[in-house]
Amino acid sequence: MKLQHLAVIFVIIIVPISLVMASYIQNQIDAIAMQTDYDRTLISATYDAVKAFQLNTVNNKYSNISDSKIRDIEASVNTFYNSLISSMLEYAISIDDLQAYVPAMLFTLYDGYYIYSSYDNVYSTTGTGEDEKVNIKLDGKNFQNGLKPYVYYSAKYRLRNGNIIVVNYTLDNAITVYGDLGSGYITKSGYLINPDYVQNVNEGAKTLTYDGVTIKPEALKEKLITIDDQGTGSTSEGEYYYIYYNSQKIYEDGNGSGRYFIYNDYTKAYINDPEIIEYANSTKAYGSGTVMSTSAFDYYNEAKEFSIWVRDNLGNITQADTIRSEDGITPIGSDNTYLSEDTGNESIFYTDENNDPMLAGSIFNSHRLAVIRKSIETNLMTVISNYHSTTLYDYAMPVIKDEDWYKILNNVSLVTFMQGTSIGYRYYNNYAVITNNINKELAKPESVYVITEKDGYREYHQPGCKELIDGVKNGSLTVIGAYSAASFQRQTVEINESSSQYYYPQALGGKMLTGCYNCIVDATGDYDINDIIDGTIEDYENNQNVIYNSNDIRQIRQTYLTALARERYDLYKSNFDLSDLG
Repeated sequence: MKLQHLAVIFVIIIVPISLVMASYIQNQIDAIAMQTDYDRTLISATYDAVKAFQLNTVNNKYSNISDSKIRDIEASVNTFYNSLISSMLEYAISIDDLQAYVPAMLFTLYDGYYIYSSYDNVYSTTGTGEDEKVNIKLDGKNFQNGLKPYVYYSAKYRLRNGNIIVVNYTLDNAITVYGDLGSGYITKSGYLINPDYVQNVNEGAKTLTYDGVTIKPEALKEKLITIDDQGTGSTSEGEYYYIYYNSQKIYEDGNGSGRYFIYNDYTKAYINDPEIIEYANSTKAYGSGTVMSTSAFDYYNEAKEFSIWVRDNLGNITQADTIRSEDGITPIGSDNTYLSEDTGNESIFYTDENNDPMLAGSIFNSHRLAVIRKSIETNLMTVISNYHSTTLYDYAMPVIKDEDWYKILNNVSLVTFMQGTSIGYRYYNNYAVITNNINKELAKPESVYVITEKDGYREYHQPGCKELIDGVKNGSLTVIGAYSAASFQRQTVEINESSSQYYYPQALGGKMLTGCYNCIVDATGDYDINDIIDGTIEDYENNQNVIYNSNDIRQIRQTYLTALARERYDLYKSNFDLSDLG
């Protein structure tokens, strides 16, 4: 065969293949570029939504009330779509168009979650007065997007006597138990701890010891800016002692004045309720003329009583007693793959030093996280696969990475799903997870910071910060107190449409308050938070054990454990009743 013939054959065969391969490779490059762009857009929109929710809840004194919380979530949804559409105008011209590509948004809160998705909500009524009836017509043609009913983190368990009880979990160690244990229907709520750690309880003085540290009443104080005259825009700045009453902050207007107010719409709403006034005045017996918080004492004291009750009544429940959510009747038994964490034959609710719910690695917490994950997975898979939109795309829940599950299960967070948009020869299908670490929903162990003072300058630290530990050891730092992260956020006072002022609640006495530089840039060198709670850590740098109960740094652990208990006890909790256990 002549060389010219070979050249012709080469051109006929190889060139088309090369062109096809070049086109294919270019399409793959374009698809990867588009996917990267979509990922960035989705993460950015999700972040904006979380930031909106964060700002609304931190500055909203009633953010924990159900209706107010729903409004904050709906505002967050609007922010998400507005942010998303600003980057996707070439694919959608309205929010309605975008909704076809967002089958679900998951909002995980303290004791449950909302899913924003499509639902058929068409109904009509017939008759009037007592004869009026609601006719629900689910014809699959009138779907709309909105929040589905709130779902609690819960699981059912079959007791040894055959009865079934329900346990509602939260993002921390609080639970609610309801059902018939054998002697009638009960509902009990409280925090689970190791009750053996609580000793030397003095009801009269409101003091006790928890795992070797003394818990006692505290004097809590913060700065406020109040509007004196809306018309002129005049304001006043003051520092006020406060306590909580039924999850509501009560401030004393001047130390020892006996006049109390609620901070409402940036003004002082004075309290006339004699019951609240009597309670506030009674707390002064624990201090020197100022109102004193006993929340930390109440937390440990009530948690001890509740934990003993749970241990006595539910102490023999294991993973095998968990009821399958599919039928609500059958226990999972020996199926160790039903939940994401296998706790075997360990007792879930028998709390002691080997199963301390205050520690992340306890049997209780492993099972709690597995229950929450199972509930979220089951509902999300159903919602996404049944999502109704104008597209013909076959929606399916993507595989969520374990590290993302860790974020979802341990934080108030937002998870958004986006799929169905074309990226070359395939469709986009991904999700974004953004956590909200500054909120009034949850007092995480990691979100409680210790305040120190040195030469008139104040800093707040993570409780395991090396600079904090070294400063307390050598006496250069004085521990002032500890508060949740929300107490260190800038608060905005909207005086009128064109004027606003800012303040920091814990910037007291005219002193500067900033975050510790070491905690920000070198947090990897800090000790694990569970070490502070547990009380013993190993100092690898100096090759020795550091005991947080030792005299030189015991105050750090005492201040931290007091603040963590107080912040958890004072949070507003729906469906949570610290009732008498008698």
